[in-house]
Amino acid sequence: MKKSTLLLAALLFVAFSCSDEDISLESIDQVGQVVGIAGEQNSDEVFLIVEEPPTFPGGTDAYTKHLLTNLKYPEQAKKEGIEGNVFVSFVVTKEGKLEDIKVVRGIGAGCDTEAVRMLLTSPDWTPGKQRGRLVNARMSLRVAFKLSGSETKVDEGSQAIVKALSSL
Repeated sequence: MKKSTLLLAALLFVAFSCSDEDISLESIDQVGQVVGIAGEQNSDEVFLIVEEPPTFPGGTDAYTKHLLTNLKYPEQAKKEGIEGNVFVSFVVTKEGKLEDIKVVRGIGAGCDTEAVRMLLTSPDWTPGKQRGRLVNARMSLRVAFKLSGSETKVDEGSQAIVKALSSL
């Protein structure tokens, strides 16, 4: 009984301590304008999942060619025998620009920096779409570093990239 009395007293205190200026009611239309409807009012919203994800211009084959052409195996990583995957996250804007590039999980020895540099040299991407509109979308990407002569097995999709990287 005491708990319910205290709760009721607290609610009454809150209800009577607010003045009319502290409370404002808005119509649903006004709330929609303040909060922003996805893809309309709030143009800076970044989507994690979109109906049509951003793509590298020319598709996967063009991305592989860009990777093979621009990615350089860091000397420090070669000397120390460092191999592995660098996972990067970035936003593809509505204009196709890459922003907010971050290393999510790196391996060090210059590989993390090289993965970011490779993305910075990337041409503009084809932006993602949500409900038929261009939107900002967050992407994640794995960049594989593997030295030649290593016995480490890799998945089938990465073999072409790994072979080219190991010859650099």
